[in-house]
Amino acid sequence: RGRRHSEQLGALWCRTARPLHMQAGGSQAGPSSREEPAGRPSGKKASVPMEEELRGRSWATPPDRVSGRKRDGAELARCSGFWSAEGERAEAAASGSAAGERPSKSPRRDGETALVHPRAELDDLQRGLVRQFVSTIDANEESIVITNPRAQGNPIVWVTRPWQDMCGFTYGEAVGRNPRLTQGERSDPAVVSAISGALKQERPCKVAMVNYRGGEGGPAFWNMLSISPLLHRGQLQLYIANLQDYSYHMGQMVSLTPSQFCRAALHYRRGRRLDAPLTSLSLAKPAIYEADGEHPLQPAPEPPPAQPMMRRLGWNKLVLEPEHLADRVGDALSRIDAQYELAERLASGESVVVSARSGDVVMRVLVSEEADGHYSISCARLSGDTFSYHAAFRQLKAALGEALTQHPLQSRGFVTPPTGAARGALPLARALPALTAP
Repeated sequence: RGRRHSEQLGALWCRTARPLHMQAGGSQAGPSSREEPAGRPSGKKASVPMEEELRGRSWATPPDRVSGRKRDGAELARCSGFWSAEGERAEAAASGSAAGERPSKSPRRDGETALVHPRAELDDLQRGLVRQFVSTIDANEESIVITNPRAQGNPIVWVTRPWQDMCGFTYGEAVGRNPRLTQGERSDPAVVSAISGALKQERPCKVAMVNYRGGEGGPAFWNMLSISPLLHRGQLQLYIANLQDYSYHMGQMVSLTPSQFCRAALHYRRGRRLDAPLTSLSLAKPAIYEADGEHPLQPAPEPPPAQPMMRRLGWNKLVLEPEHLADRVGDALSRIDAQYELAERLASGESVVVSARSGDVVMRVLVSEEADGHYSISCARLSGDTFSYHAAFRQLKAALGEALTQHPLQSRGFVTPPTGAARGALPLARALPALTAP
């Protein structure tokens, strides 16, 4: 089989390359009268040079015209581990894409998505952990970057295709560099410093910040980032980061200016194993992953205190991050001319309490995590007329608009945001100074 494979590669090489005597000005000989190049033993096909080129080079110069058969060679070079930006551009040209563009999203085999770039700084254990983690996610849908904290500078060692599309770098361009490559002028230095502090303490964290597609100078976007350590027998090996583009959602806020933040809350230190598929919802929640199935997990933090029982109205099965939902509640309350303030942010859970007054109605709005991992917004009347409370609730629902969708981010279509009051000052809002959404 190996000899037949070599002969097929040799035949492919002969069909796609002109013989040496023809390049020197020889006659146009057909396949049946093709002569062997000088210096090559008679009867031997050009399989050895072809295999050496595929296995020993990384497509430094993509061919001008790439046929379907030539693309097979590009795929073979990629599967051999030589994964570079030039190779990806050659593959894009083979599929008919314009220069610099990637082909449309298509399913990728598990073995192909788990390939690790040869320049990735990883030892054997870490390479196995990368493959183990990749086997639990949908690499065609999730925007994931993996870094190596045990190497100098915490370099990038693996990324998914959605990460490349979101951040504007190919795998070959990003590998070996620090994830700061997407930061720029409007990235908050205080948030960057807080991220560094959390990583030094090996703590998971959640971040909202302005990044730049293709690095500084490219288009800015709002990045909702969840960073989780990956351990093996209690020892830190890798960092896993899940990215979500929140630019559209930040743009729906009318009265409240979005803020950049980094939170390393206690409840993020929940232990999680890699023995089941990880959904988009679970990847968005920072955690401490343990790769060894027999090693004990990190002690679970105490559950959040139970809220007092009272009649509530609201919405559940929400997928937007609770920090953003709390901002959207504040923005909606401001748009309906209600006074409000952030009453409490519970450190032991994904819960935010907002106190609000609309006319004679005083109510409490709670953003909290449900048992199945989704989020909910619930409203409870503290004082005031029942009819007035229901009227304020309907106004709040209209102002929240598409934030109340139950569909995942990847498949939800954008809807026209509801019209509301013009921008104005916040009566009792205690929002941090922040940058204007791009």
